[in-house]
Amino acid sequence: PQLGTLGAGNHYAEIQVIDEIYDKFAAGKMGIERIGQVCVMIHSGSRGFGHQVATDALVQMEKAMKRDQIDVNDRQLACARINSVEGQDYLKAMAAAANFAWVNRSSMTFLTRQAFAKQFKMAPDDLDMHVIYDVSHNIAKVEEHVVDGKLKT
Repeated sequence: PQLGTLGAGNHYAEIQVIDEIYDKFAAGKMGIERIGQVCVMIHSGSRGFGHQVATDALVQMEKAMKRDQIDVNDRQLACARINSVEGQDYLKAMAAAANFAWVNRSSMTFLTRQAFAKQFKMAPDDLDMHVIYDVSHNIAKVEEHVVDGKLKT
């Protein structure tokens, strides 16, 4: 029953009113076009699922670190080689948690549109409420960067 719920801590849902636009070009690209425009910001994630994934992974990674003779200064930095069973299991579980977080935010966005539609006696599709940006954080991902002229993964 956590799907479509905000959670605690630093998670929030805000109704915001634009009172100043600093970069009209960038704001326009995001659909923010006028002073007084109403926006909704939702910051939430995978709820208890992501926390459980991290908790379970720490236990497995500590075992892998011992086996692979990897030392770190802080338990929160526990790790496993990316191509190990533990590393691959973590990447899969973390991806599932990231997907749940996206669905959770999407559900809250749907519910927010429904609430606005009811309040303003309009169909949700007529509200001109669109997702501007959705990003996950606290996740691991493989990236490629050029360092000293060489492509690194």
